[in-house]
Amino acid sequence: MNCTMSAWVYSDTNEAQIALRSVEEWMQEVEARLSRFRPDSELSRLNAAAGRPFRADPLLWDVTQEALAAAERTNGIFDPTVGQALIAAGYDRSFEQLDTRSTAAPLALSEAQAQHWRQIGLDRKEHLITLPEGVRLDLGGIAKGWAADRALEILAPYGPALIDAGGDLAFGDPPPLESGWQVGIADPLWPDDDLVNLTLARGGLATSGTDFRRWRRNGRLMHHLIDPGSAGPAETEILSASVIAPTATEADVLALVLVVLGRQRAEAWLESQPWIPALIVLNDGRTYQTEPFKRYVNAYYPSYRTNRTPA
Repeated sequence: MNCTMSAWVYSDTNEAQIALRSVEEWMQEVEARLSRFRPDSELSRLNAAAGRPFRADPLLWDVTQEALAAAERTNGIFDPTVGQALIAAGYDRSFEQLDTRSTAAPLALSEAQAQHWRQIGLDRKEHLITLPEGVRLDLGGIAKGWAADRALEILAPYGPALIDAGGDLAFGDPPPLESGWQVGIADPLWPDDDLVNLTLARGGLATSGTDFRRWRRNGRLMHHLIDPGSAGPAETEILSASVIAPTATEADVLALVLVVLGRQRAEAWLESQPWIPALIVLNDGRTYQTEPFKRYVNAYYPSYRTNRTPA
């Protein structure tokens, strides 16, 4: 998944050591089955079978159901059928292999290739998935959070545990003698520093943004967060968004949604759902925190951004 995975569990038992190895094997299995950059992955085989029923193994079936449920909840703002749009934008290989200075123009994307999650056929008895012709699933907007939640389930029976799947966190009970896990959110403008430090337990945290995976096509700055409305990289004033939620899966989806919505629509949406803990960083460096988010901020760890002016 082109990121670092980490897992912690407070335990001194051999069983916990075995469980940690199981987490490593689990993450490798998720990568092998769900990567769209591996031609032999199950997701790639599903995409190649578009237009025909494809029998999915339990892992692909489960995460696809989660992705479609997220699309339903967000009215398609989170859209797992953006695989072709990502390819059209130039994100057609693993990011470390991508020529971020490419001058090639973005490919044209027909309307028939955009936002078809509602037309995906499902046979729940036989676990058959039928993608519309020309549609490719991309599960990158949900797979890491989903995998982190499942990994936490492996470790939780052995003690307080935390999973970090490339910045998508799933955290269980707090460490001994602590009220929660101390978690920093990196400042997208100064990545070596933390923007805030949080105290978290029993839930998930995810950050999504346009600051990391970006490249140029014909002079235009591109990124990997697709706006289903335009079938291209979202034109957004939001540099990054972080969300705390009951699960890492939910946090993963909501963080992406906020970035795609853009500042005005994201803030209006958060005002209509005032229970969501969220932090937004704008391209000019300004920040916006919801009131529920502020309750998790640890005041003993002040922001390094104090008295700084973004370039």
